[in-house]
Amino acid sequence: MMSGINRRTFLASAGAGAAALAVHSRSTRAAGSNDRINIAVIGFHGRGQSHIGAFTENKKTAVVTLCDVDSRLFHRSAKRIEEKTGKAPQFVQDLRRVFDDKSIDAVSIATPNHWHALAAVWACQAGKDVYVEKPVSHNFTEGKRIVEAARKYNRIVQTGTQNRSLTGVQDAVEFLRSGKLGKIYMARALCFKPRGSIGHKEDAPVPTGVDYNIWQGPAPERPFNPNRFHYEWHWNWDYGNGDIGNQGIHQMDVARWGLGKDVFPTLIESSGGRYGYHDDGQTPNTQDATFRYDDCVLEFEVRGLPTNDELGVRIGNLFYGSEGYLVINGNSWRSFMGHKNEPGQSGKGQKGESDHFGNFVDAVEAHDSKRLKAEIVEGHRSSALCHLANIAYRLGRAIKFDPQTETFGSDGEANAMLTREYRSPFIVPDRV
Repeated sequence: MMSGINRRTFLASAGAGAAALAVHSRSTRAAGSNDRINIAVIGFHGRGQSHIGAFTENKKTAVVTLCDVDSRLFHRSAKRIEEKTGKAPQFVQDLRRVFDDKSIDAVSIATPNHWHALAAVWACQAGKDVYVEKPVSHNFTEGKRIVEAARKYNRIVQTGTQNRSLTGVQDAVEFLRSGKLGKIYMARALCFKPRGSIGHKEDAPVPTGVDYNIWQGPAPERPFNPNRFHYEWHWNWDYGNGDIGNQGIHQMDVARWGLGKDVFPTLIESSGGRYGYHDDGQTPNTQDATFRYDDCVLEFEVRGLPTNDELGVRIGNLFYGSEGYLVINGNSWRSFMGHKNEPGQSGKGQKGESDHFGNFVDAVEAHDSKRLKAEIVEGHRSSALCHLANIAYRLGRAIKFDPQTETFGSDGEANAMLTREYRSPFIVPDRV
């Protein structure tokens, strides 16, 4: 828990402080010699290692703090940073201490999904810029709160959908926009990633060095279980969103981007199951989802069991137009024209994911959110599609969505799943 002040007092003071900090320009601060952007990486067991690597390599940034509930992870990562920079970071176990630290300019969030939104909102309220991993939220409403916080406190908030920074994908989307494929009537996103059984494990004592209260955060109180902890939390609804919200969010984002859809669909259907084995996982390893718009359709498929590919793609995107179709596989793309599938234009990008972190740094330095390749509103829109699909899957029926009110109308059962019950004091606020 917090020392000295309680969370309510902290948020009040943070809000006032952030209002003042909002006028602060990174470009002004960065003008001094050897003046770097101080970054804290929050969560570094898995994906956070990429954050550490990118920000340690960037000459404009310094990773000054590592934060994780599992103190056992610190020394290896701290040594990695010290060997590269000559200076070891400090370790913080409670992320609230990161927001208290005025020397930290930005935070990079790679926690489990159920912490993404609250950590991002708190960071904005504390006047810090934010890089937040995908999906940006655990449920639909949380994404809206992050967008509101970014706007209210004038913060730079980047989403970790790094395909937006891949030049090959950018070129493919530009080709779709050119009209050479005619009217794009369907996008198909593929997440055919092998997922084996996680088996069954009994509840167990909390490992020494783990702050399990902080780890649970906004989620319901439950006993510790290894199958709900490092990485395996992805397959439990309390913390994760299944593979559609894990690997799949990248392809969902490209599908929506390629279709040019900044509004939500009106009808969502999803079906599937956890087939092939019985284990402690709750989320589907096989899932079909369909999102219907007025003039096109977005299809998404998760396959975690042995399967064929589609047009040479297992994790990627297919776009279908009235004059041909286009395939995106990683950082390259190919098009095929007419009913005879004659080869059309193609391309291959050069830049990798490090450019996405660099894009965030450049935007922070200039204090200009327009420079971001994946600004938070884009992350919210794509994450929200994953949440809508999971609502339809869990309800076992098609659901009608009103893009104007961003609700399911009079469908109370579906509306209740747009948010969650929060465990005090880790509550995503109704208003930021």
